[in-house]
Amino acid sequence: MFLSINRGRLLLTIFISSALLMLINQYLFCPSFSFNSPQPFSGASFYNPYDSINAHDWKKCNFHAHTNAWHGMTHGTGTAKDVYHVYDSMNYAVHCVSDYQSINKTYANSPGYIPAYEHGYNTGKTHQLVLGSEKVKWIDYFFPQSLNNKQDVLNHLVDGENLVVVNHPSSFRGYSASDFRYLTNYNCMEVLSPYALSMACWDTALSNGKPVFIMGNDDEHNIFSKNSLARMCTCINASSTDQKTVLNAARKGKSYGMILGNCGKHLPVLNSLKLKGDTMLVEMSDPADQISFVGQNGKLLGKNKNTSSAKYVIQREDRYIRTIIDYGSITSIFLNPVFRYNKSKKISTPFQINAYETNMKRILGLSILAFWLRIAIPFIVSKSYRTKPQLDSLIFQ
Repeated sequence: MFLSINRGRLLLTIFISSALLMLINQYLFCPSFSFNSPQPFSGASFYNPYDSINAHDWKKCNFHAHTNAWHGMTHGTGTAKDVYHVYDSMNYAVHCVSDYQSINKTYANSPGYIPAYEHGYNTGKTHQLVLGSEKVKWIDYFFPQSLNNKQDVLNHLVDGENLVVVNHPSSFRGYSASDFRYLTNYNCMEVLSPYALSMACWDTALSNGKPVFIMGNDDEHNIFSKNSLARMCTCINASSTDQKTVLNAARKGKSYGMILGNCGKHLPVLNSLKLKGDTMLVEMSDPADQISFVGQNGKLLGKNKNTSSAKYVIQREDRYIRTIIDYGSITSIFLNPVFRYNKSKKISTPFQINAYETNMKRILGLSILAFWLRIAIPFIVSKSYRTKPQLDSLIFQ
């Protein structure tokens, strides 16, 4: 008996096996999580991210911009030098190059440098911005991601003192608003992006007790296009542009997002946000067209027109209050929330691995792979038989 391999069938089997392995790895080998029932913010105390800000320390930042990377395989133009030159000329204190799955270290020794990359190479563009990491994490799930997939990726991206940002969640169907009832292990959300405004996703996270802070970025892919520059930004209240100082401020919510309009070089800034008893007091550097207060589930709580300061009396049913300051065509500013918390209550882990479900899925995955091997091997290998020649026929030939 002789065994032979059909090359055409071999290539087809390799292709099917690769796709099958990716599917099984994503949907059956990925851990399953049991998420706690979402609960809104609660407690007698309030967390105010702006309780110790200095109005002179606001720094305009863009954390999301791409260059021509991976030999042009990804969407981006120009070099890190081009990105730095353009954002320096627009008075940005901090600006990052965040290429896909690559940390650009061209300006690693320059003041204000923060290592950054955009994580994700999946079909749904479920992307995250990772700030402050020295190494790229390659874990991802290629096909449309389940809630378990998304949480597993976030768990792997968190590393020490880095900052993890969910990118443009309302665009490209990478996330749904309902995901943010449960997802955790990330610090900020890119609520303001030229590709989508993700207010519903942000309010869903906040309404379900997730202390997530806002970011606004250009998500710049063409540094030479003036029309795509300086459209969104994040203002960080930090005493310096040192990496640790900036990321700590962002992690604590000492920041706000801006939609930049015709503001030119002058940007209005938040002077203060204070809590006095049950009253929240907001003061801006310049009179605004409107100052609005938004609460649970994105509900409008109140608004004040043509003023540089406004107050809101917090009600017993209010779980969080975030403020929007609108300057018409000039700019709009979105503050981080003030939210309830209990100083004495220990924060519980919002999820845990469901060991039974995880093990059952993995057993199923292994069974499918074993069954596939039983089919695949005979498919690519054929048997042939050759009869043993008679001795006399050999002699008289």
